[in-house]
Amino acid sequence: MCGLGLLGMFTLVGVAYAMTPVPKAGNEDATKQAAIFYYADGKSEIARMGRNRELITIDKVPMHVQEAVIAAENRSFRSDRGFSPTGIARAAWVNVTGGSTQGGSTITQQLAKNYYLTDERSISRKFKELFISVKLGEQKTKPEILQDYLNTIYFGRNAYGIQAASRAFFNGRPVDKLREDEGALLAAIIQQPGRFDPRSADKEARAETLVRYQYVLEGMVKTNALTQAKADQYKKRLPLTSPINKGQTFAGQKGYMIERAKIELGRQGITEKQIIDEGLRITTTFDKRKMEAARVAVEKAVPEAAPNKLPSKHIQLGLVSVNSASGEVVAFYGGHDYLKDQFDNVWQGSAQAGSAMKPYVLATALKDGYSLKTLVEGKSPTTFDGSGNVVPNGTPGGLRIPNSHAGGTVTDLVHATQSSVNTAFVQLALKVGLPEVIKTAEDAGIASDLLKPYKGQAGLALGINDVRPIEQAAGYAPFANGGTYHQPHVIRKVTRTDGSVYRKLSWEKHKVFDQAVAADATHAMRAVVQRGTGTAAALPDRPVAGKTGTTDKNVAAWFVGYVPQVSTAVTMYNDKKKTLFLQGLGEVEGGLVPARIWHAYMAEATKGMSPAQFPPPVFGGTNQKFATPPATPTPTPTPEDDDRDCSRPRDQFKPRCRDQQSPPPTQGPIPGQPCNEFNMPLGCDPNTPPQNPPPDWWCQRHQGDPRCKDPNDGRPNTQTQSRSQTLARIKD
Repeated sequence: MCGLGLLGMFTLVGVAYAMTPVPKAGNEDATKQAAIFYYADGKSEIARMGRNRELITIDKVPMHVQEAVIAAENRSFRSDRGFSPTGIARAAWVNVTGGSTQGGSTITQQLAKNYYLTDERSISRKFKELFISVKLGEQKTKPEILQDYLNTIYFGRNAYGIQAASRAFFNGRPVDKLREDEGALLAAIIQQPGRFDPRSADKEARAETLVRYQYVLEGMVKTNALTQAKADQYKKRLPLTSPINKGQTFAGQKGYMIERAKIELGRQGITEKQIIDEGLRITTTFDKRKMEAARVAVEKAVPEAAPNKLPSKHIQLGLVSVNSASGEVVAFYGGHDYLKDQFDNVWQGSAQAGSAMKPYVLATALKDGYSLKTLVEGKSPTTFDGSGNVVPNGTPGGLRIPNSHAGGTVTDLVHATQSSVNTAFVQLALKVGLPEVIKTAEDAGIASDLLKPYKGQAGLALGINDVRPIEQAAGYAPFANGGTYHQPHVIRKVTRTDGSVYRKLSWEKHKVFDQAVAADATHAMRAVVQRGTGTAAALPDRPVAGKTGTTDKNVAAWFVGYVPQVSTAVTMYNDKKKTLFLQGLGEVEGGLVPARIWHAYMAEATKGMSPAQFPPPVFGGTNQKFATPPATPTPTPTPEDDDRDCSRPRDQFKPRCRDQQSPPPTQGPIPGQPCNEFNMPLGCDPNTPPQNPPPDWWCQRHQGDPRCKDPNDGRPNTQTQSRSQTLARIKD
């Protein structure tokens, strides 16, 4: 009877063994790889989502790392049959007596458990593990088993597999760059991942990690993988590892990058669940070097405006740079740190556009057949009727428009753009029609919901509407590329783990205006940088075109500019609608801070980029005369005259003026000499007004000064005038 019983038991075991196949693929959880987001080069990783796993072949794993894992987990691995009879017996006994199976597994058994089986804890599952282990030993070589094992085990820090662990613990270094002591540490961690971590906040856990690490080193000595001398040297201390939170998926700019990518993927019909479940490879459009250049420019180019030093947390800074030929976003700055603030200043943030809206008015006029030599009103203030005709001050229904920059009595469209003449652009917008201006702006990518509320207000020409930085960067790109709008996007391609295309992506593209309009508008905007309000943005080795923008009460400031290949928008704004005031700089204007940040970024971003030239202006269209020139017109300064001039405060940002050696002063500062708007010259008295009555900028800094309350000072009474009448007093 005993013999028959034993025979029956062995028969059952044999049948069970024969009926237990080795699955052709591992279980889904064990084999699932993380989704990876790459920079535009398709190689440099931004971050991973889901299981952080990176498969690697055994020949890429150094022998000392292999031997460390063997010393830690299964010192007889290279010679055993793939299972431990004593371990199985112990597991069976524990199960029979009411415990749970544990310990005693070989590397092959661990592979069978993690790769092929579920987490079920039972004696039957343990026997399946045993049978699969034996069959694995028959069907696979030891190197193949070790390779599969090293690709599936968990190390903590959301790292599955030896390659992911190496990057997580050692500053992104691949496993083939690890030293012997570093490999030994990873092997030590396998026993209790998460607890055994040199950077653990638990002092006791750190001590246990050291003990386990020393155990592995001694095991390597016993297996002849390491000399005793080296082991003794390594045992003194744990190798240095990265902080646990270093390189967090969403830290710094990475969070803004990944979130934007996920939003765009969703609009292409690819959900976050698909991204993670299928381990997709997402190649973005972000250039790694230019992303860093954007961060450095925003945070360091103007020390007074550094985000971590701003006097108010409500002051926001954004930068975004778009390839004008494709719409690909090559770089952006969404905020100081995503982990601290998830609000994205580039796609979510918006602020009054100020005079950065004027190029859309200019383009509309050029499309409608007006030439750059069209004459418009420059005197300030000027009152217009609803058709853009000049009417006497006080005319019922008239729009009284002031200028903050000298526009002269009459100006053409180039000088009007260069000096950001408000009267000229309001008149121009009324002449071409506000609906046409809105259409041009919408065609260039400005969201209609930000424009339609102002469809009947001439202040739209001066940017009383809000606009987003991404829309401005993409909206100016047609000026750079000859008139074509490309939908801005951050995804280049999506592939599966095997490299095959997951889904073809599509982006909008259409014509906004023709090449002649683009060339003439660019000619006008080059004047802004050469001799106008945006000289701080000038680059020494290539032409630049662009436009500044500063809003009422200096709540927001912009510089949007471009070279032929790239369009970049920089904005700074207070989301509580308060004046931007920085210690040492005063009130922020578009030509003061945003233009300097733009210059700092573009100087780095254009390195190695061919200094392409803009096409020459065609001066197309008809010369209109919406203003009558005086008998003796004031000559308009030529570029040559202006390039020789370095006397104005903003001229300090011209490359030529920065390099020019200033002649020594003939005398020191005159006591009591008033300061200008930029607190110059050195030694001036900021409490002495430069003129009487004092200008607005002086009174805003000296509120309460009796000299600022003169009712005859000529300034409009903003207490009683409506928003549509004052048009928000856009500054430039």
